[in-house]
Amino acid sequence: MSARHVGRTDISAIGIAAEETEVERAANRQLLQEGRLLRSKELERLRNEEENGYDGPRGASNGNSRFSSQRSSVELSSSVSSFARTADARDLRMQLNQLEDKFKGAMMVNAQLDNDTQVLRYEVDLLKDKLDDMMELNSSLQKSYAEKKRDLAYHRLQITELTNRLEFARKQIEARDELIQQHNLILLDANEMNDLAPPTAALDTTGSENNLPIDKKRPSKQVTNGHSDHPSKPLVNGLPNETGPCIPSMALIAKTTAELLRTLPETTLDSQINHLFKERSDLLARVERLESELEEQRKVPETTSRFSSRSRLSTSDQADLKQDIQNLRSQAQEYKYKLQEALQKNASLESDIVRLEGQIKRYKTIADSCEQQEADLKQDRRKFQRELREVQSQLEDYKSENARLQRKLDKALRNPNNATGSGMSSLRSTRESSSQR
Repeated sequence: MSARHVGRTDISAIGIAAEETEVERAANRQLLQEGRLLRSKELERLRNEEENGYDGPRGASNGNSRFSSQRSSVELSSSVSSFARTADARDLRMQLNQLEDKFKGAMMVNAQLDNDTQVLRYEVDLLKDKLDDMMELNSSLQKSYAEKKRDLAYHRLQITELTNRLEFARKQIEARDELIQQHNLILLDANEMNDLAPPTAALDTTGSENNLPIDKKRPSKQVTNGHSDHPSKPLVNGLPNETGPCIPSMALIAKTTAELLRTLPETTLDSQINHLFKERSDLLARVERLESELEEQRKVPETTSRFSSRSRLSTSDQADLKQDIQNLRSQAQEYKYKLQEALQKNASLESDIVRLEGQIKRYKTIADSCEQQEADLKQDRRKFQRELREVQSQLEDYKSENARLQRKLDKALRNPNNATGSGMSSLRSTRESSSQR
């Protein structure tokens, strides 16, 4: 745009200067024409005087006067014409110098405007690149915002679910406390025998007033009324947290049972229960021993009568035992075969898992390489677009410069009388420089 503007102003200045030169040349021509008219009139007057015919010395004197007047008129006309020529050449030189100065100034302004245009185009390209980067950043931020929004909704659902569980647990604790108070029970720790009134641990009760059943194998960790003997674990994201604080196991017993436990010499509930089980096992062993002795005493008189029947029963029992052993062996073979099949299936599944993991890794590497290639292609595309814009701008500048020079050349060719040697040389030099560019 600046190159076009400078070209138009330069052409207008050259046209104005050419018009002024034409006006001055017209004035000089008019002066020359007036001088010629005066000369022709003077010559006509002299010719008329000669035709009138003066004789004698008067005629000689008149002839001398006519010759002198003719000579003076010729000198006057030659001086006027020489003065007009010198004035015309001087004006043309001055106008040519002015035009050259204007042309140089216009070229300098044009070069400065071209530099400014290049700087502005470079800034525009930088701003376009920044805009592309900001658009990509905006898209990535929108994706991350959508992910965060989904995570927030998921966490809100978890919070509502955990809140509902907490309210349910509180209601259960309140109901358990009411049942414990109604049935006059006591909540004891599994490690120490301490009364808790009112209890605060999260356990249910069925309201039974009797002593609670105790497992023989694990008496120290029995939890009554349907509760697990393992410590409860807090939930994290709907799953039990393995690293959470452990809640000690507790047991509900009646007051009478608690008083009986206090009479034992041990201090902890675990040791007291072990002591009771030990006494119970001793008593059971004693009862069995006594029963066996009683049976032996009863069987002594009947030994002879039952010997034959026992032999028959023993043979039938041996046949049944062999049949049972065969059945057990066949079942064991079937179980072994099933175990082998399960192991084979497990091995095949493990191989499939390894293969799928390898495929996943390969696909991940392919996806990463594709993303890298996409980023490189985007950079190349921006680079090529920048170069294309620069080439298009240079092409437009060259077209405008060519059009301007073509107009100057056409005008110079249309007006050959107004073109001077220096002006033509400057036009030729500018055209050659533009063609070289």
